[in-house]
Amino acid sequence: MLVREILASVDVIRDPYVKSVTYARIGERLARAGDVNHRTAFLKALDTAREIEDPVKMFRALLSVGHSLGRAGFRTYRKVFQTVLEDSRLLPPPGRDEVMRTAVSYLLALGETGEAVTYALEIADSKVRNEVLLQIVRASARTMDGDQLKAAYRLRKGKLALEYIEGEPYLSRALLELTKAYISLGAYEKAISLLRAMGSREWTRQAFKEVSFRLKEKGVLGHYIDLLESIAGELIEKFGREFTEELALAFALAGEGKSAVELIRKLENGDDLLVSTALELLGRDPEVLPDFISVLNEGEAELVGKAVMNRLLERPELARKDVVEAVEKSTPSEEVLAKVSRYYVLTGRIDDALRVGSRIEDPELRSVVMADVSHHLLKTGDIERAIDTALEVRDPRFSSILVSEILIKALERELPGRVRQWSGSKH
Repeated sequence: MLVREILASVDVIRDPYVKSVTYARIGERLARAGDVNHRTAFLKALDTAREIEDPVKMFRALLSVGHSLGRAGFRTYRKVFQTVLEDSRLLPPPGRDEVMRTAVSYLLALGETGEAVTYALEIADSKVRNEVLLQIVRASARTMDGDQLKAAYRLRKGKLALEYIEGEPYLSRALLELTKAYISLGAYEKAISLLRAMGSREWTRQAFKEVSFRLKEKGVLGHYIDLLESIAGELIEKFGREFTEELALAFALAGEGKSAVELIRKLENGDDLLVSTALELLGRDPEVLPDFISVLNEGEAELVGKAVMNRLLERPELARKDVVEAVEKSTPSEEVLAKVSRYYVLTGRIDDALRVGSRIEDPELRSVVMADVSHHLLKTGDIERAIDTALEVRDPRFSSILVSEILIKALERELPGRVRQWSGSKH
């Protein structure tokens, strides 16, 4: 179809809102193609919009036309938006708020962050206004790629919107967006310092974790750990001692086990929290658990080691090799070592199970461990090694009983075949 025929065909659309938007989209494409018929399309779009009886729909249609004009490169779109801004003031708040929200979305799509703030401030409903201002901050903070100067300029516009946000959790959510933007720009201290201004406990916790993770990804977390620890102290005073647990988990998940443990030690229930944090790490990110375990003292390591190994023995599939090895190295507790040996047996690492078991002096525990290894060797058919392992048990009576059991089971494995052979020879 020819362009003029297409334009004429739009008239068959019954819904005036859809008709206006369609004319505008056609005008945008024609303008980009250098076709002079774009003028006709845009004029028809404006005329059709003004014919809409519902005032809210009319203003939204005009904004859509303005958006298309802007995308086509025509500065006259500003005049369309300004007309809507002024003429819509006669609308009651709910309707006008919807119009202003639509205007902000279109302006952000056009990259007009500063203008978007102006329209957002016209919104009467505080909740809607805060949501829209947050949308502006988010839009300005999420376009950090490319030219650093342009990115910094967009960010300044986003900070302008931040100044007008009132109440929580909107302020903290906006600050979180800015922290991520500052980290992308390499302004790490600014990003960390923004944590102080947050007033929502939940979003502060999320932001602290986000900052820690992103600094870790950038390879600079160690350079700013002192500042993070200082701010962690301030946040604990602000939100209460119980906030320590959340900050400690954030440090631990970021791979800063030392900082996490030092925070936890300040609490009265520190031992219980060390255990619960270790189990949380095991479930969420076992990769960071060895670092956490490595900074524990012997008493702490024994408590944590028991809990971690009990969980792994219940669900061996959760483990990583380095987690179990970290537990083994962290404590001389023979009870923990017995659990480590048991885990090695379950996962088929018999040499490791024997190595750990040989460190155990307690006769009863050593007997249990060696019996465990012996039974596994027996199942795999390694009878001689099973007997040698049983003889490692230092309690003569237990060792004798174990060897006896192994020999009887070995015999039972051999007899069925011989019985069949003997039965056959009788006939």
